[in-house]
Amino acid sequence: QINVLQAKKKFEILDAMLSFMHAQYTFFQQGYSLLHELDPYMKKLATELDQLVIDSAVEKREMEHKHALIQQRPLFSLQDFSYDDSKVEFNVDAPNGVVMEGYLFKRASNAFKTWNRRWFSIQNSQLVYQKKLKDVLTVVVEDLRLCTVKPCEDIERRFCFEVVSPTKSCMLQADSEKLRQAWIQAVQASIASAYRESPDSYYIE
Repeated sequence: QINVLQAKKKFEILDAMLSFMHAQYTFFQQGYSLLHELDPYMKKLATELDQLVIDSAVEKREMEHKHALIQQRPLFSLQDFSYDDSKVEFNVDAPNGVVMEGYLFKRASNAFKTWNRRWFSIQNSQLVYQKKLKDVLTVVVEDLRLCTVKPCEDIERRFCFEVVSPTKSCMLQADSEKLRQAWIQAVQASIASAYRESPDSYYIE
């Protein structure tokens, strides 16, 4: 019985090895078939990749060239880039009552402190904004006479200023230093104009 068992072990081991080899053959054969079907796609992808590398190199050279040109500009040109003087004018005696208007970023008062771009205007001694030009006005400050305005340098964004009222403060960001100064001056001029136009009885009351 031991001899029979020993003889049986020999071909069982061989049969298991042969089954394993067939499984390996089937596995690699299926892998070859799958990748062979993908071969045209991989060749096309390789061609597109070569073009992407070329385009990236061209774009990098263009950006380096633009950067070199910008560095050669004077400092004031960098600050006022793409902004003309007409965009930073204000008029406290405007016929329509709008002293100044334009886009500003407003920091939300929620916990996330997100910044949103809104269309702001100073009119009727109030600071108001709209999400879109035809939307209803949202009043940020009801009476500028009770407010102060100051530039802010110690935050994460540039060109910021803060309008502070007795009940709250509003952090705003302009698109350039020139625009920030113009908005600050417009708020200050509106405060001064409102004081001049208001009768003394208003403050006594």
